[in-house]
Amino acid sequence: MITRAAVQGRTSAVSTSPARRRTPRTVASVAAAALATATVVTVALLVPGDRTPQLEIHDHSGDTVTRVRSVEVGETFALVHTHSVTGRPVVETFSVLDADTLAIEELWFDEHGANLPTAAEPLGDGMTTYLEVEDGYRVLHHGHPIGSLPLIVGSPSVDHVMRFSDGEELRLLDVARAGARIEVRVGPGP
Repeated sequence: MITRAAVQGRTSAVSTSPARRRTPRTVASVAAAALATATVVTVALLVPGDRTPQLEIHDHSGDTVTRVRSVEVGETFALVHTHSVTGRPVVETFSVLDADTLAIEELWFDEHGANLPTAAEPLGDGMTTYLEVEDGYRVLHHGHPIGSLPLIVGSPSVDHVMRFSDGEELRLLDVARAGARIEVRVGPGP
């Protein structure tokens, strides 16, 4: 970007140089440069800068946003719950891909159960990676974009809890009733 000092320096060099005369062409050139600089500065002021994205929890039953939290692009968070059939913990990890999109990163569980994968599965144009690890199973989704995360809030025995990288936890039953259809989504902040 051209600074004010640079514009002043260029203008003073043109207007005070004894070797140059102020011809209509020189004046027009200086005026055009000043107009171009003013246009760039005006456009820079009118175009909003990067805004910190917000994670929103939208409750479809009341058509309301029940919680808003600032997040950073690249930030990850986990959705932790107890599997309704096995009674065992499940951890799903998501990331903020950009100011409008969530991505799924990983699924971890320690016992197979209904709706949990038993092998690699197709995902978009690729495949998930299914790993047997010391403490259970990891399914890597490789940052696959999902847009938003729709879900039904589980009962107290399921207890959906969102855990953020800064240590904050949000129990979904604290912002919506059990059985409510919600959507976790990201959008540009104010």
